[in-house]
Amino acid sequence: MLLCLISLFSYSQTKDKVTDARSQKIEAIKLEIEKATSDSIRLNLRLDLAGELAYFDGNIAKEIFLDVHNIITDKGYKSYYYKKLEAELLYSMSSVSLDLQDTEAALKYANDALAIAKEIEYDMIIGRTISNLGNIYSRQMDFEKAKQFHKRALVFHEKAKSARGQVLTLNRIGRVFSRQKKIDSATYYFKKAIQADTAKALKLQVKGNLASIYANSGNYELAGDIYRENLKLLPPTEYKIRAHNHSNLAKVYDNQKEFSKANAHIDSAIFFSKKVNALYLIQWAYHTKVGIAHNHKKFSESYEAFLIQDKYKDSLVKKSTTKRFADLEFAYQYKREKELTAVNLKNEATKKKLYLSLLVITLVAALFLIYFIRKNNKQKLELIANKAKLVEVEKLKTDLALALRERELKKVVVENSVREEVFNTTIDDIKQVTALEDESERKSALRSISASLLSEKDAKKSSLSLQTYLDEVNIDFKILLDQHFSELKPKEKELLCLMKMELSTTEISKLQNNTVAAIKSSRYRIRKKLGLDSKQDIIAFIENKNITL
Repeated sequence: MLLCLISLFSYSQTKDKVTDARSQKIEAIKLEIEKATSDSIRLNLRLDLAGELAYFDGNIAKEIFLDVHNIITDKGYKSYYYKKLEAELLYSMSSVSLDLQDTEAALKYANDALAIAKEIEYDMIIGRTISNLGNIYSRQMDFEKAKQFHKRALVFHEKAKSARGQVLTLNRIGRVFSRQKKIDSATYYFKKAIQADTAKALKLQVKGNLASIYANSGNYELAGDIYRENLKLLPPTEYKIRAHNHSNLAKVYDNQKEFSKANAHIDSAIFFSKKVNALYLIQWAYHTKVGIAHNHKKFSESYEAFLIQDKYKDSLVKKSTTKRFADLEFAYQYKREKELTAVNLKNEATKKKLYLSLLVITLVAALFLIYFIRKNNKQKLELIANKAKLVEVEKLKTDLALALRERELKKVVVENSVREEVFNTTIDDIKQVTALEDESERKSALRSISASLLSEKDAKKSSLSLQTYLDEVNIDFKILLDQHFSELKPKEKELLCLMKMELSTTEISKLQNNTVAAIKSSRYRIRKKLGLDSKQDIIAFIENKNITL
């Protein structure tokens, strides 16, 4: 007892020093808050202040968290910085609410924190919040769901490279297995948590949980050594971990029938639990005290502890609050499903818009393609039609050329017939001349026949030579006249061909063995047939007629 009093006295002095140091830190933060010139600095400092005060009173810390949250909400801060700050304080409010045995509030704040953290992809808070949800379901004795949340949290801890988050979650998984009496699995996760690189206090907390397994298996000596070592190594302000170790060490002493030591340690556990107003730890410590006093046959003390324990008992045990928790859980599940449905509907609407846009683009492209194909086909048809016209024109030219040659051949035949007739007529004339008795009359008649033959020969030769020349030089123009101006006579067409050659009226009269007046008269008749006045160019009119056709 004397040693115990000495140790409590020495711890009290150390505790006072640490408390003074923490109090000084709290005062320093308050001073910085007063000097802060903006909400971004002030609100962040107030979160730090709430974190320090949580060591002494969770209710005060929760009030500060709520006030900061209200300021962010009322002022409509929506930037990434404030969303990150809001996610952190909602996570802290969930943790504090769980310590205060307000499991409903813990669930609400955890879900709110998770929604914001997911929105801004804040992996560290996502991992810690999911782990908190696992802790909530562990309190509800829903161990399978608790393990599912914890294992999901590990993924985000690894992604965020949060060693502390990993150790906390591994420790919680071990505790779940321990409560399920699965000793091997619990031991595996506790040892894995101890091996992780993290703060000393957290490692000692995991060691305390590992010692609980040894105690449950009857190895009280080993468990007691770990608890006592932890209490020596723990920093003085780690009230929650100290409460756990004192409570567990009290149970060890109780099993070893050392009731005085057990009673001293359970009182220390109650003391440290109350320091941080951790209702769950207080209730658990009084529950342990009930068993110790009963085993020590101090029934009145056991009954008093039972009455106090009942005041702190988790409200979730009551049916009404259990139903409220279930309703709250269902509401969040419904909310998530509703949000997921809204997202799916939005995606479907986006898909429909996309499909509609693609359909419109496809239709427009198809219309353009049809237009270009039709245009191309039309051009091809026009090209084929033009080729057909060219072939037809060439055929017409060929037909006209053949007709011309045929006419020339007929002309030659006619000329030969005429020549033969002239020859026969001449022979008859010569016979008549030779029948004349008067020599002078015979000679005169013979000269007349000779002159007539020479004149006929020259006229035929000149006519044939001119016709051949015109056919060779102006065949296209002659075809044009034959094709479109059938009302003109051959002599008029010949005149037009000579005019096409830009010959003067005098030159034309000599070539056609005609007078200038006759040529002018012929031109007048041509103008009248074509409906032209004296100022219009005949040749230009004929050639333009060919272009328009």
